[in-house]
Amino acid sequence: MKTVVPRVPSNRVAVAAEDRMSPTTGAWARYLLPLPLVLSGFCGIAYEVLYARLLGNLLGDQFTVNASVLLTFLLGIGFGTLYAHRFRRWLWAIEIGIGAYAALFALGYDAIDALAYRALPLLGANAGATALTAIALLLTPALLIGCSIPLFASYFVLLRETRAFSSTYAIYNVGAGATALAMEFALLRLVGLRDATLVLAALNTLVAAGVWVATRSMPDPPVLPVTERVRFPPRLLAALAAASVASAIFQLALVKLATFVLGPYNDTFALVLANVLFGISLGSFAAGRFGWTLERALVVACAGLLALLLLFPAIVTGYSMAYRSAAESYATLVALKFLLVSLLMLLPAIGFGATIPALLPAHRQIARESGQLLFVSSMGNVLGFVLMAFVLHRALDYGPLLVLVAALAAAAALLARPRPTRAALVASTLAALCLVALRSGWNEGLLYLGYTEFQSVKKLQAARDSRTAEQRFKGPQDVFAIVRRSGRPYFFINGYISIPLSSPEEKIIGAVAAMLAPRVDRALVLGLGTGATAGTVGLLFDRTDVVEINRVVIDHQQLMADYSFDIGNQPNVRLVHDDGIHFLKASPERYSLILNTVTTPLYFSSSKLYTRDFFEIVKRRLTPDGVYLTWVDGRVGDRGIDIILGTLERSFASCVLAYMNSTYFHLVCSDETVALRQYEAVEANQRLREFFRERHAMPLRLFPYAVLARDAFRFRGPGPPAVNTLDRPLLEFAMARLREDGIPRFGTRLSARWELADARGASAGWPAWDPAEFGLFAELKLPSDSALLGLIRGKLADATADLDRAALAAAREVGDATAHEKYGRILFDRGRYDAAIEALERALELDPRRDNAHYRLARSCQAAGDLARAYEHLLAEWDLDRDDDVPLLAATVLIDAGRPAAALPWLDAAEALQSERNPARIAYYRGLAHEGLDDAAEALQHYHAALADDDSLREAHQALARIDGRPDS
Repeated sequence: MKTVVPRVPSNRVAVAAEDRMSPTTGAWARYLLPLPLVLSGFCGIAYEVLYARLLGNLLGDQFTVNASVLLTFLLGIGFGTLYAHRFRRWLWAIEIGIGAYAALFALGYDAIDALAYRALPLLGANAGATALTAIALLLTPALLIGCSIPLFASYFVLLRETRAFSSTYAIYNVGAGATALAMEFALLRLVGLRDATLVLAALNTLVAAGVWVATRSMPDPPVLPVTERVRFPPRLLAALAAASVASAIFQLALVKLATFVLGPYNDTFALVLANVLFGISLGSFAAGRFGWTLERALVVACAGLLALLLLFPAIVTGYSMAYRSAAESYATLVALKFLLVSLLMLLPAIGFGATIPALLPAHRQIARESGQLLFVSSMGNVLGFVLMAFVLHRALDYGPLLVLVAALAAAAALLARPRPTRAALVASTLAALCLVALRSGWNEGLLYLGYTEFQSVKKLQAARDSRTAEQRFKGPQDVFAIVRRSGRPYFFINGYISIPLSSPEEKIIGAVAAMLAPRVDRALVLGLGTGATAGTVGLLFDRTDVVEINRVVIDHQQLMADYSFDIGNQPNVRLVHDDGIHFLKASPERYSLILNTVTTPLYFSSSKLYTRDFFEIVKRRLTPDGVYLTWVDGRVGDRGIDIILGTLERSFASCVLAYMNSTYFHLVCSDETVALRQYEAVEANQRLREFFRERHAMPLRLFPYAVLARDAFRFRGPGPPAVNTLDRPLLEFAMARLREDGIPRFGTRLSARWELADARGASAGWPAWDPAEFGLFAELKLPSDSALLGLIRGKLADATADLDRAALAAAREVGDATAHEKYGRILFDRGRYDAAIEALERALELDPRRDNAHYRLARSCQAAGDLARAYEHLLAEWDLDRDDDVPLLAATVLIDAGRPAAALPWLDAAEALQSERNPARIAYYRGLAHEGLDDAAEALQHYHAALADDDSLREAHQALARIDGRPDS
C-alpha cells in the first residue's frame, strides 16, 4: 500500500477536473453552504449545553452525571468524525436526525423521567447505572453531531482548492461560540429549556434543507483508491494527542479559575465555553491564512500560558477596578466579564484551536482525513479530562497545572518532527519560562478569597490583607477549603465563601427547624456543608439523613467536627453522597422535616432547589403534616426573594418567616399550619443547651423568637407570583443580573406590613412568648444599624424597660462572666445604663480580670453621669490591658469632670498608641482640654488641626463657632 504523507506546510492540493463543478453551481453553493454550516455549529454546541442541563435535572448534578455527559459527547463526536466519510451524501439526513432526536427528547422528557426512576431503581444507589443511563441517552446525538464537520468540509473542498478544512472549522466554531452566549443570555431566558430544545430541533431542519439545496447539484465527494489515501505519521498523531490532552486540562482549569473570580454561575461557564470556541475559530483562520505548522500553533499556546501566569494578579485587579462602573448596566457587566475571560484564556485557546487545521492541508479525502485527526483529538480530550478529574485536579494547585499544560504543549511540539524545529525550541523555552513565572508572578492565594471580593479594589485589598492561611482539598471537580481571615475560619467551596464556621446561626436554625417540626422522628437535611445545621438536627431527631453533592466535603468533615457536634460520629445520622433532587426522586422515605441548607441559590447547582419542580418532589417525601425549611439571603436581591416566595406559594398552603440576621431569612412551609410543636423536646437537649450557654452565652429558650411572621407570602411584591421552574429558571436569570446586594424593597414591605402580632401569632400555642424576650433576641442577632432591628424596637417602644428584666434574667440563666458582659453591652447600646452597670459589675465579680469589662463599665458609668466611677474603671482597665481605646476615653471623662490638665497626658498616650487611626478626634479633645484651661489660641489651633484631618467632624466646627462667638475671641 502506498502511504502518502501530507506536506503539512502546504494548503494546496489539486482537485481533479472531473470533480469540479460548473461555475454557476459552484458560485451558488459557495454562497449558500456557509449559512447552514454556521447554524449547524450553533445547534451542535447548543445541544451539548441543553442535554447537560436536561440530564442534570433528570439524574442530578453529581459528578457521575457531569462526567458522563462530557465523556459521551467527546467519545460520540470522536467516533462520529472517524466514520463520517461513509455517509458523504447523507449530511442533510444526519442534520434531520440530530433535530428529530432533540425534539423527541424534549417532548418525551417526562416519560423518560418516569422510566428512569420506576423501571431503573438502581439509579437511586448505583453510580454505574446512572452513568450508563446518561451514555445511553446521549450517545446517538453525539455520534450524529460528530459527523457534521468532516462532511461539511468534504463539500467545501469541492468549492475551493485551498483552506477548505480551516474555513469549515472556523465557520462552524463561530456559530458554536455564538451559541454559548446566545443560549445563556438570550434563548433560555426567553423560551425556557424545553422550548429552546424544540427551537434548535426546528433549526436543524432548516440546516438540513439548506444542505440539500446547496449540495443536490454537486458531485459526490471523490473517493481515492486505497493506495492513494493519506496516512499521517504516528509521531504527528501522537503530538496532536499530547496537545489535545493539554488543551482539555487547560479548559477545565480555566473553568475553575473563572469560577473563583466571577462566581459559580452558569453564565461563567458560558463565557469560558464561548472563548474556547472563538479561540478554535480564530486559530483555524490563522492556520489557514498564515500557514501555521503544529509547532507554531503550540508556540502561541505556550506564550498565552506564560502571559496568564505573569499577568493574572494584574488582570483580576483591573477587573475589580472596573466592576462598580460596569455593574451599572447588565450588558456592560457581561462585556467586562467576557473581556476578563478573554484576557485570561483566548491566546492559549487560539493556539490549541489551530492544531488540527495546521495538520490538514486541503485535499479530496478531507472527510476521511479530518475525521482521523478529529478522532485523535477527541480521544486526547477524553484522556485529558480523565487525568484532570481523577489525578491532576486532586494533586496539583492551579498554577502548577498551567505549567504542566505548557510542558505538554512543548513536548507535543518536540514530538511532531524527527528533528526539533525552531518553533519547537521556542515553545520549549516558553514552557521553561512558565516555571519561572510560577515562582515569581503567580499568586494561588487569590483564588481562595471568594468571588465577591473581586467586585471592588477596596474589598479585594481588604480580603488579601485579612487572609492568613487556608487548608485546601480537591475532588474530581470541586475545591473545598477552610480559609482563615483575621484568625476566623470560613467555609469555602468552588469560589464561594460562607459565614464563619464558629458562627451560631446555622446551629440556631437547626434547632428552630426542629422546634417547628410535627415530630422529631425522621429528618432530611439537604447540604452537609460545615455540618453545623445537620449536626444540630442530628442531635434532636431519632434518625437524620444528610445529602451532600460534594464528595470532598464529606471526606473532610472531621476537620469541622468541633463546629458540627462531630456529625460524622453521630450514630443516628446517615451521610449520603448524592444530588438532592436525585435522592428525593429515588428515595421511598417520608420525613417530618426536610431542611434545605445548601449553598445560596447564587450558586448554580443550588438554584434548582428553589424550583416548583423541586418543591413538588419535596412534598411527596414529607409526611402530610411535615415541614420544609429553606433559607434565603440578601444576595438573591428583591426580584430573587419575590420569585422564591411566589414559587413556594404555588406549592405550599402555609409559610412562616424566620430570621437569623437582617439579610439571612428562613421560610418554613407546610400544607398544615406551622407551629412550635417540639419546643420542649429541643429545649430539653442537654448537649445543645450547654453548647449555646458555654460558647455563645445564649439560653436555648430564646430561639423560638427567631420566628418573625406566620404568613411570609404577604410580604411578596405586587402582581401575580413569578414561578421558578427547571424549564424556566427565573431565579437563576434574575440573580445573574444582580448589580447590588440587598433586599431593600422586601425590607420596605416588612416595615409597612409587619406587626408584633405577626410574631406572636406565629408562636401560637406557646404560652411563654414574651415581647421583652422577643426584643432581646433581636438585639442579640441584629446589628445596631439594621432596619429590621429599628422596626422591632419601634414596635416594642412601650416595653423598653422590660428589656432590663429580660437581659438580666438571661445573663443570670447562663451565669458566667461572658454572659453578663454580653448582655450588659446590649443594655448599654439601648441606653439602659443602670441595668448595664448591674450586669457588668456582676461580670467583674465573676472574673475580676475580664478583658474589656472595666472599659464597658466605664462607658456605662460615664453615660449615667458617674464620672468618678468611670475613671476608676478606666484605671483598672489600663492596668489589665494597655488597649488603645482607654486613653482617649479617659481623657474625655476627665474633660467632662472638669479636669482638663489631667486629660492632656492621656491624650499623649492615645496619640502614641493610635498613631494614624484617630488623629482628628485626638486633636479635637486637645482643643477641649486647652479650652477648659482658658487657652483659646491653643484650642483654636487644635480644632483647626482636627478639621484638617476630618472636615466632617461636626463637634470641631461647633467648637470653632463657640470660640469665635466669645466677646474676647
